[in-house]
Amino acid sequence: MTFLESIHLHISTEPLSSAELRELWQAAADIWDQREHEPAFEGYVSADFAAIHQRLLEMRGQAHTFLEWGSGLGVVTIMASRLGYDAYGIEVKPELVQEARQLAARFSAAAQFAEGSFVPDEFSANLREGDEFHRTDTLEHSAYDELDMELRDFDLIYAYPWPEEHTLFRSIIRRCAAPQALYLRYDVREGLSLTRPGRKGR
Repeated sequence: MTFLESIHLHISTEPLSSAELRELWQAAADIWDQREHEPAFEGYVSADFAAIHQRLLEMRGQAHTFLEWGSGLGVVTIMASRLGYDAYGIEVKPELVQEARQLAARFSAAAQFAEGSFVPDEFSANLREGDEFHRTDTLEHSAYDELDMELRDFDLIYAYPWPEEHTLFRSIIRRCAAPQALYLRYDVREGLSLTRPGRKGR
């Protein structure tokens, strides 16, 4: 039996139990406590995992392919995977990708993580529409090739944008994602919102 086959045997699409969810969230908090002063963890901010898990639970059946932009330690992607979504995460910092993959294996999730930028190569910012990059890294290669997928292949995209980049994120989805793609956004002040940005001119 190969290593990949042994990992596959332990993959589950059953929802994480309440105890497993608490363990996952605590594991991520412990990693943060241990590594918060490392450069790779600069700017890392966790979201309201309980609220996100509840929303993903409610949305089962409405979407199947899930993508997290800026997946960090992978908590949301892991939760989505265990809820039965075909779940992927994109993260620019390799240290975080490594931690996310280890957590996915620990919690029997089939979640896949790719290193690079979540901004598709075909996206061109339009400053007149407010497409301004502030903290999102645009210098790294696009991660979609590693996933062997394109943004339009996903029907649910989750992100926790910086406050100045809400318009930018919606523009990327509107221009590069499938017209029916759902956008689940977390904001520390407004909580979760679910929209279907679509594409202009359709």
